[in-house]
Amino acid sequence: MSDQSLGLFNSFGRLMQNRVFLMAVAHQRDFAGMDGHHGNGRGQFRLLQLLAESPAGLTNAEIAEILDIRPSSVSATINRLEEVGLVERVPSQTDKRVVIVRLSEKGQQMSEHRDQGVAVMADKLFGSLTPDEQVDLQRLLDKLAKSAPELDLNDFMGHHRDHDWPQRPGWGRRWF
Repeated sequence: MSDQSLGLFNSFGRLMQNRVFLMAVAHQRDFAGMDGHHGNGRGQFRLLQLLAESPAGLTNAEIAEILDIRPSSVSATINRLEEVGLVERVPSQTDKRVVIVRLSEKGQQMSEHRDQGVAVMADKLFGSLTPDEQVDLQRLLDKLAKSAPELDLNDFMGHHRDHDWPQRPGWGRRWF
């Protein structure tokens, strides 16, 4: 690894150690990707994001399909969110057998507040860059994102694939 690459890697590490930055990135609306796919986030927060993107609401079955989780898990999550007043269940106008889940007024306010907070944070973080620097950074981050899937944990750990590491009993491949 060159000194320049190591310096860049360390700079990314310092940025990722900033808790506020890391939390904002992990929870921002486009975390799943710019292509509109919902990723594999499955918790309460992801359900709230999904409902924020669907103002008319969704059925339990639609939520289960989109988030790729069991209907029973959807129901349990909705129950918890309903208990704290973030979602509401309303009968469908077209089919009385169907219940629509949507954000409550409190849930909408929370979503809007979060979106505003992310916008303020993005302005603070990237506001010191000129528009040209922002374009360059975006281009470079896109390029890094394309090479990230090629990263291999074995390379990080300094082990080769032909070795069964680590050799201690009980550690397995997922020791950390």
